[in-house]
Amino acid sequence: MEESNKIIRKNIFENILIAIAIMLYFIVINFSYIRLEEKMLLNGLKLASLIVLFISIILFEIAYHKDSGKIAINGIEMLVLAIHSLTIWNIVNKIDISFQTYILSSTYAFAIYYVLKSMLIYTREKRKYLKGLSDIHEIVSKDPVKKEARKRKNEENI
Repeated sequence: MEESNKIIRKNIFENILIAIAIMLYFIVINFSYIRLEEKMLLNGLKLASLIVLFISIILFEIAYHKDSGKIAINGIEMLVLAIHSLTIWNIVNKIDISFQTYILSSTYAFAIYYVLKSMLIYTREKRKYLKGLSDIHEIVSKDPVKKEARKRKNEENI
């Protein structure tokens, strides 16, 4: 039980740390919008998107070499963040929405995603642990029992 809880806490803690890092990333983008001029902001967004894209590629390579689905999912998440970062300015101009409002809603969307992901991890790991507690699968054998037909010995036939 303690080892299972430790694994669950570790996975949830990793997801919450990633969510906090992404929220800090969006906070930096928001402060950059306030402090920098438009051309510098656009170059900064492109550079940040490129850095996140490289992180995503590195995560894909690590996932491929370790054959890890968990790392691959993190790589996909970083790829989505890179694409989102690259398209921020175009979407803000096309939809005609405030830059700060869009960044705030993006922060909320990513935070909600990671909270839901943490809840799913908790539920899945708990279910796996509780399923492991059940010993019914050991008691009930799935192999069919074959019975051989035998001739009865009757006292009349002897």
